[in-house]
Amino acid sequence: MIITTDGIVLRQRKIANNRRMIVLFTRQYGKISAGTSINEKSRSKAALALRPFTYAEYDIFKGREAFSINSASAKKSYYSIGEDIDRFMAASAFIEYLDKVLGEEEPMPKLFDLALEFLESVSVSKSSVETLLDAFIVKTLRILGVAPEMSCCVNCGKSLDDIKVRSFSVSSGGIVCENCAEQEKTSPDSLIYRPSFDIIAVYCYFDSKPLRTFRKVDLKEDVSGEVRDILAEYTDRYLGVDVLRKSKGLEV
Repeated sequence: MIITTDGIVLRQRKIANNRRMIVLFTRQYGKISAGTSINEKSRSKAALALRPFTYAEYDIFKGREAFSINSASAKKSYYSIGEDIDRFMAASAFIEYLDKVLGEEEPMPKLFDLALEFLESVSVSKSSVETLLDAFIVKTLRILGVAPEMSCCVNCGKSLDDIKVRSFSVSSGGIVCENCAEQEKTSPDSLIYRPSFDIIAVYCYFDSKPLRTFRKVDLKEDVSGEVRDILAEYTDRYLGVDVLRKSKGLEV
């Protein structure tokens, strides 16, 4: 059966007989691995469609146990990403993140559209691309079903109006009140942050605004560092993924 789908290349590797195995994030079929004999070094639209940071349409033969790319045509190449080290680092972390959080053949059209919006935004961003990456990851948490509880204390349910000091518990998965924070600190695996900024306001801003908003948004350096530390720990615990430290050139 021949299928046609839009997709983004996540990674590739050489295999036998001058073929390559391409891992694609597709709109209709989710993440799939497909072999191809298309020569990546040619200047055709098909060759361009095998390269990173390119949005393309693929004609794929779907067999009983494998996929094979028959032809491809690039729709848009975000080549400017590779011309700037900060954009390249952020986009590389974005690709790695998608590769790790996506399951095989699990369609996620909302996440696919968000991924395209990220590529478009990072290629033209005039501000910190790190903030753009952070916003993208925050938005994926709800799509992936692991969004933190930010409307009340995640442990006792106390209203935000009754919580004077708002801490964020990675281990519990959301905002905690003072009493719950003190109790949780006795646990050996507790991980609680008391940010210097309003974490609820920042999280909700990231979660609610269109990704294109962050093309021109810069957080203060100290706030950005705290946001990234919390988000790195959170994605590591709930998704088994931490690309944020790598995107800043830090060791995990």
